[in-house]
Amino acid sequence: MQTGLLSSRRWMAGTGWLLGGLAALALAAPTSAPTAAGHPVLKLSVQDVVQVQRTTLADSLPFTGTLQALRATTLAARTEGVAVEVRVREGESVQAGQVLARLEATDLQERVNEQTALVATERARLALTRKKLDKQRELYAQNFISKLAFDELESNFLVSQAQLQAQEAQLARARKALNDATIRAPFAGVIYEKAINPGQRVAVNNKLFALADLSTLEIAASVPSRQIGRVAIGQAAQFGVEGGQARFAGQVVRINPVALAGTRSFNVFVAVDNRQGQLRGGQFVKGALVLRQASQVLSLPIPALRDSASAQPWVLKLVGQKAVRQPVQLGVQDERANRVEIRSGLKDGEQVLLAGVLGVQDGDTVALPTVPAR
Repeated sequence: MQTGLLSSRRWMAGTGWLLGGLAALALAAPTSAPTAAGHPVLKLSVQDVVQVQRTTLADSLPFTGTLQALRATTLAARTEGVAVEVRVREGESVQAGQVLARLEATDLQERVNEQTALVATERARLALTRKKLDKQRELYAQNFISKLAFDELESNFLVSQAQLQAQEAQLARARKALNDATIRAPFAGVIYEKAINPGQRVAVNNKLFALADLSTLEIAASVPSRQIGRVAIGQAAQFGVEGGQARFAGQVVRINPVALAGTRSFNVFVAVDNRQGQLRGGQFVKGALVLRQASQVLSLPIPALRDSASAQPWVLKLVGQKAVRQPVQLGVQDERANRVEIRSGLKDGEQVLLAGVLGVQDGDTVALPTVPAR
């Protein structure tokens, strides 16, 4: 008894699946009604038919990446000392040459003063030595002094000259150290990191600030090796940032000729003009490189194509009340818009049956929908 009930339930379940599949096929196929001549007329719905339209298409290559500042640097201490003044904080914009911080410079100034005095002393000594040498040269020419005595005077002059040069080099180093006690922005940008506070002692090479110029950003987009041959410098890029709806534009400026190890992909660098300040460094972006673009060309939705991967794709064009096979020549394919350019085979405004509609073949009689096709 239990075995009979189980078999009955299994038969009913199988029947349910079969009926469900038949119902799905029935929804995908147009309905039919007999004509006066006895040939069935296939009734189409609005969703079955699309229309040839003129649109702008773009053959694009998708990419993801992160916005990075084209110019960014870390400012480190070039001399040791105690910070006596810090003028900026994170997020503040600065101009080229603007003072960011100052280190205590009393000892450095004293060193400059000392070296300045030493240089002055050596210059005076050199001037006196030159006068002596010039005078002794006249005497040597008249054979009043020996060659050895003259050579000794000439050697003293050269030594004084070298000592002056050494003191001038020391003075230059002292002035540089004094100048390094004032930390300035090397270019205009935004301070995005600060690692110094007033009263803090810093050593040479300690990190003080991080600065980035956000007026021009860059995206490193990874492109597969099979596609890199289609990418060229100057091509446009369109992208959006994570969490935003706005679209932005960029341009390919560099292509790394060496593939990344492991992935065999190539980095393509896209420059983005951000002088309006709408974008931020580090934002994740998703977009596409525009490889080719066609403006106001005849196009169809891609699902209307049949045998699109073959050498001769075709569509079912509606001519009067007939479905007619029509070969077409394709052009730019826009995956984002889900449309493809029709270079030949169709005219603007003609109606085409979607490939997903079942049961309609070349030469079949159809009844067009009463509302305009898409």
